[in-house]
Amino acid sequence: MRKLILVLALAGVVPAGSVAAAQTPTVSIELAHDSVSEQVKDQLERLLKEYDLSRWIFTKKIRIEQGARPHSHPVLTLNTRYATNDRLMLAGFVHEQIHWFLVGKGRGASKATAEAAQRYSSAPERISDGGAGSRDSTTLHLVVCQLEFESLRALLGADTATAVVQEQITEGASGLGYQWIYQKVLDDQNGLSALIRKYKLTLPGLQ
Repeated sequence: MRKLILVLALAGVVPAGSVAAAQTPTVSIELAHDSVSEQVKDQLERLLKEYDLSRWIFTKKIRIEQGARPHSHPVLTLNTRYATNDRLMLAGFVHEQIHWFLVGKGRGASKATAEAAQRYSSAPERISDGGAGSRDSTTLHLVVCQLEFESLRALLGADTATAVVQEQITEGASGLGYQWIYQKVLDDQNGLSALIRKYKLTLPGLQ
């Protein structure tokens, strides 16, 4: 397996409607081995230039690996599934960065997840049922995906953010899971938004 490390010093470009530019921190991207990963590297590099993602960089080391299930730890890893879908690639990148953000929140994130488990006691566990693989993971992802939706609204606008979440529900139904979680994000905005704010988990600049 050959590895290519590309260090990208990327300055964020302000999207339409933004007030001021912020510089995107330096990001290190590790490619696993294949040409599709090269394509996704180019895609991610372009997205980092098109959008000011400075508020969503909580880990600077990124790995792209074809066939891997996206995950945040120990290294934020994306796959090549959305090489031709910028919106879902952007959502996936933000999603995994939010996991790092919540780790930094410690007890607040733990309390929010515990309350979500009580509030949504019928949440599914299995990926095949629309969950995230376990009860703890499903309830954690209610918090993660709510923050992801709020982030997409800031980056893409409310209508496009909703369309992206609906795409994710469709993708989940194809075997990736999480469709129950994303549907709950759309259906219970008031409850999940209040939960985020109760435990002071709002992302920087999105208050």
